[in-house]
Amino acid sequence: MQCPICGASLSVRVHRGVRDYEHGLPVVTDFDACPSCGLLAQVPPPSASALAGYYPRDYRPHAAAAGPNGASLMTRLKNIQAALQIRRLGKFLPARNQPILELGCGGGHFLRALERYGYTDLTGIDRTPELQRAFEGTHIRYRALDLDRFLDLGGPYQAIVMNYVIEHFVSPEAVLRVCRDSLRPGGRVLLLTPNSRALSHRVFGRYWSGLHAPRHTQLFHPGNLRLLAQKSGFGTLNVIYPTDPASWTLSFQNLIQGMKRSGVPPRAGTAWYSLALLPAWYPFALVETLARRASSMFAVLTA
Repeated sequence: MQCPICGASLSVRVHRGVRDYEHGLPVVTDFDACPSCGLLAQVPPPSASALAGYYPRDYRPHAAAAGPNGASLMTRLKNIQAALQIRRLGKFLPARNQPILELGCGGGHFLRALERYGYTDLTGIDRTPELQRAFEGTHIRYRALDLDRFLDLGGPYQAIVMNYVIEHFVSPEAVLRVCRDSLRPGGRVLLLTPNSRALSHRVFGRYWSGLHAPRHTQLFHPGNLRLLAQKSGFGTLNVIYPTDPASWTLSFQNLIQGMKRSGVPPRAGTAWYSLALLPAWYPFALVETLARRASSMFAVLTA
C-alpha cells in the first residue's frame, strides 16, 4: 500500500492484531508506517461502509451527550474539558459573531461551551442523527452527514474545529481540502489529533490510546501533518503541544483490558478506575509535553 501523503510504500510493520480494547468490537487491526514521512496507517485501510459500522451506540464521545439533562460524571468532565479547550484555542478563534463549524462535534460539549462564552454563529456536523438532541434549547445548528461519502460542509466559515476527528476519516486529505474550500479568506482550521511520536506511544505500544482501533485510520506527527497540510492547499501550519493525561490513563486501561481473558469492554469505553487515576498520570503527561513528544498535538492551519 502506498503512503497517502508522500507516495512511498507503507512497508514498516509496527502493530499487528490490535483489538478494540475500549468497545470490544470483534475486529483486529494492523498498523504499518511509512519509512519516508513516518505516517502510521491501518493496513489495509477500512472501507467507508466498514468504518461507519465501528461506532457502537455507547461510543464514548456520543454516550456522554451534552444537553439540558446531561448530569452524568462523564458529561461533567466533558464540559470541563471543553471549557479548558476554549481557553487553549482562545487566541486562534475568530470574533464571537463570526461563523464557526465543529466537524465531528460528538455530544456537543465544545459547541455548547462556545455558546456560553458568547459565540453566536455555531454549526456542528457528525455522523449520527440522534446527536441532534444534544443541541435542544440552543441556537446551534446541527447536521448529520457521513463525510466519507458526502463532502459538503456548507459555509463559508471563519474557523473549522476538529477535536480528535481528522484521524477518523478514510481520506484525511480529502477532508482537509474540503475544509480549505469551506473557509472564508483568512480563515483557519484548528485541529487536535494524536501524535504518533508521543512518549506514551513508546511506553504502551499496541495499547496506546491514540491507535483507538479500529476507528483511527491514519496517525500523524508534526512533520507529516505539515506535509499533508501543504498537499491539501494550506499555506502555514503551527503546532502546539498540550498536556494530555487522558491518553495515559486510557492507554493503561487498554493494557488492563488486553490482559483480561473475558475481554468484556468497560461501559461506554471508559472504566471507573481510568477516571480515578487521571490526576496520577498528569506528571507523565507533563514530562512528554516538555520533551515535545506529547500524546496529542494542536495544529493551526491557515489557507
